[in-house]
Amino acid sequence: MPLNPEVKKFLSLLPPQDLSRDVRELRRAWDSAFFATREKLEIVQDLEIPTRDSRIRARLYVPSNRENLPVLVYYHGGGFVFGSIESYDGLSSLIAKESGVAVLSVEYRLAPEHKFPTAVNDSWDALLWISENGSKLGLDTSRLAVAGDSAGGNLSAVMTLLDRDQGKRMIRYQVLIYPAVNMVDNSPSIHEFGEGYFLTRSMMSWFGSMYFSSGRDAVSPYASPALGNLHDLPPSLVITAEYDPLRDQGETYSHSLNEARNVSTLVRYQGMIHGFLSFYPWITAGRLAIHHIAGVLRSVL
Repeated sequence: MPLNPEVKKFLSLLPPQDLSRDVRELRRAWDSAFFATREKLEIVQDLEIPTRDSRIRARLYVPSNRENLPVLVYYHGGGFVFGSIESYDGLSSLIAKESGVAVLSVEYRLAPEHKFPTAVNDSWDALLWISENGSKLGLDTSRLAVAGDSAGGNLSAVMTLLDRDQGKRMIRYQVLIYPAVNMVDNSPSIHEFGEGYFLTRSMMSWFGSMYFSSGRDAVSPYASPALGNLHDLPPSLVITAEYDPLRDQGETYSHSLNEARNVSTLVRYQGMIHGFLSFYPWITAGRLAIHHIAGVLRSVL
């Protein structure tokens, strides 16, 4: 399918990439570029979550005054280098509003200051914390799901592996949005869509150099869940974009989950690029995908 006209216009307005700038400056630019207005909700509460060696920020979005709402733990994208609860304020609040599910947006620590596996550890510690403390916030953590886009999709998939490996069984469902699940992937979409479609091969290489201390890190199943044991995992929705260099690995991961006797639903959005959900103020399909995710969450939780 041709590139969507809204996407084509959006791409034409993006400034040129310059990854030589200071990381902190790049983060500020990222957050300001993709900020969307927060939806009006019953409660929006900033939290501080203790981790094994620090404390991290999180933001809880409660869409209604109903008690015992189910919980979605959301991990933001940004290549493990960019992104925050601020840049995902609009998206997280919209998911909560549309689904009727409470959303906990987690601000895991970023690379290069915090290399792998810090983001994994922070994400896991936040998941444990909400599972153990959610009832104090009026939430039903027996109905808990994880979701994330890009790097956050990676962390969501990794959480399900850890949840199984450590025998916790907290996660009922996972939503993986154009996830990065294979850090050594060399599939055709990486080459076909590696330039000119927002996420580029050079950006992916740069993100990897920021996140990993060595090449050995990249093949850990907690960095590349596609290389791990995929048996006995929760059901999933995997969303991919046609013009995304990560498209093939996301679709292969969904197929692999089914081959391992899990239940995975794959949906490819034609004419779309990586990141299109975050661009929902400008790209109609982004909002439609959010509606789709919200409907699935209402059904499964």
